[in-house]
Amino acid sequence: MTRSSNLFQSQADAGKFDKIISLGCNCELTWNIRSYFGIERAYPLDWWITPFQALWKLLENRFHDLFNISNLEVSQDLLTVRDTYYNLLYHHDFKRTEDDKIIRDGLDQQVPLLKQKYDMLIERFFKDPENKRVLFVRNRDGNIPHLDRDTTPMDNTTFEQLYTLLEKLFPDSQISLLITNCPLFPRVRRTKGDILWDEIAIYDDAQFFAGSPRGWQEMFCRNNILYKK
Repeated sequence: MTRSSNLFQSQADAGKFDKIISLGCNCELTWNIRSYFGIERAYPLDWWITPFQALWKLLENRFHDLFNISNLEVSQDLLTVRDTYYNLLYHHDFKRTEDDKIIRDGLDQQVPLLKQKYDMLIERFFKDPENKRVLFVRNRDGNIPHLDRDTTPMDNTTFEQLYTLLEKLFPDSQISLLITNCPLFPRVRRTKGDILWDEIAIYDDAQFFAGSPRGWQEMFCRNNILYKK
């Protein structure tokens, strides 16, 4: 690779991003982004559980028709709420009992405030990257119980297609895409950034909701990912 083809103007700038934004699939990613970089700014995909096709559909539709009450389905074990149109879980959005079960009654009464909240987050999602260097991060395939299984191959072709979609959505941004805990492929150079893959090591600090913070820290350091506060 020649110096002229390098996105970064100098070695000092390599890996520095104005924005680091979660593309799901779960809160493990958001928790570690916030913990490591000190980022508090929220975006719509932070806390949902999203298989790949749900992510693709959300981006293509620009998040249209979220929290449609006719598409909401409380799981039989009362652990989560599924959007049957997008095949995603609004896992942290609806009220729960003291023993962490979804309160089935009154979902419709919670929807207006949730729509208001996510309208703001969606506007931010599309506005914040404008004319910025942005790292989008996607963690895992998103296949868990309570969802229809997504059979999209987690290969380089799938993520190059995702990158192309991001380019269309953010034409004025310098975009890189990091994929974690999926099959590994060599880094791909695109016109305005990179697509790279990595895997998080699991240490004895691992937690159910956060994975291994030490493993995430090592991965961010290994890839020289820095955040411009």
